[in-house]
Amino acid sequence: MYEYFIGEFASSEGKRGGEYFTPVSIVRTLVAMLEPQRGVVLDPCCGSGGMFVQADEFTRHNRELSFIGQESKDFTYRLCRMNLFIHGLDGKIELGNSYFNDLLAKVKADYLLANPPFNDGSKGENGWGAERVPAKDPRLQLGDRRVTLSPRNANTMWILHFLYHLKSTGTAGFVMATGELSNGETARHEVRQALVDEDYVDCIVQLSGQLFANTQIPCALWFLAKNRSGTGGFRRRKGEILFLDGHKLGSLIPGSRKQKELAGEEVERMAAAYRTFRRTGIPEAVPGFCRVATVDEVRTHGCALTPGRYVGPPESDEDEEPFEEKMPRLVAELERQFAEAKRLETSIRRNLSGVRHVS
Repeated sequence: MYEYFIGEFASSEGKRGGEYFTPVSIVRTLVAMLEPQRGVVLDPCCGSGGMFVQADEFTRHNRELSFIGQESKDFTYRLCRMNLFIHGLDGKIELGNSYFNDLLAKVKADYLLANPPFNDGSKGENGWGAERVPAKDPRLQLGDRRVTLSPRNANTMWILHFLYHLKSTGTAGFVMATGELSNGETARHEVRQALVDEDYVDCIVQLSGQLFANTQIPCALWFLAKNRSGTGGFRRRKGEILFLDGHKLGSLIPGSRKQKELAGEEVERMAAAYRTFRRTGIPEAVPGFCRVATVDEVRTHGCALTPGRYVGPPESDEDEEPFEEKMPRLVAELERQFAEAKRLETSIRRNLSGVRHVS
């Protein structure tokens, strides 16, 4: 009930509401794909704590997860603590800015779930403060290389922060602006290339637009893993990346004309593909939805991670046309056929009249 009221309040707050609330169907998708069972769950931008609540529900309250988070805004920090209290959960939640004051620097997580601010710093004149992150910050180390940060967009800072906080067998699942999948800015491309080269990218999911109440833009889910060599009970997945294209999934929430949600079977369809990929083997390719690509193939595309490049088009788009587009098209076609039928009828009657006159 508390989650419901937070969601309704976030919707009424518009863009500001997105600072502390992630739509439930997106959180359920992340949790269903990550499958947390026991260990540390970390969210460095925890908002109202919805990731923790859904993770606990996924385990059916087995009390084998511990929750750790950090939040930069005092109001949202208090919302999170109240949410955990109402759901009977204990959690270590810190108040502070994860960019410049990582109060959880020593924490390594089994599971990381997060929805960071999209494109933070892209609209301000001074950016997000990249110059305040020390050049020797350990989060900037990816393999043998030290990467640079984009001064006008904090997306890659968040990605590096998430990866840094994973255990050697851990996996991160987080929401990210779709543009980060293929952005060509030098600093951001460098980070994406390093993630591919170091073999951390496990799965990328493209989602539909309209899933957030505060923005109509589509988003993507990233899954980075440190267990791709076959540790942690998973199969070896080195050199493989699973791409899922779910941009046509989701339907309007009853009573809403602008916000969509993912149905339970749609969530399970994506989770099942990732479960197979991690535990059993390469899932069967489904044109337009699912395919495993090699890291070498991804490199040939300039390390772009947009799923549509790899899954290809559906075998048939005939039944995929949205109703709101298909219906007007069919009505217009029917009107043209009615007009043609009327023209033919007039012509035939005229010809018949001529035949009767001759006789």
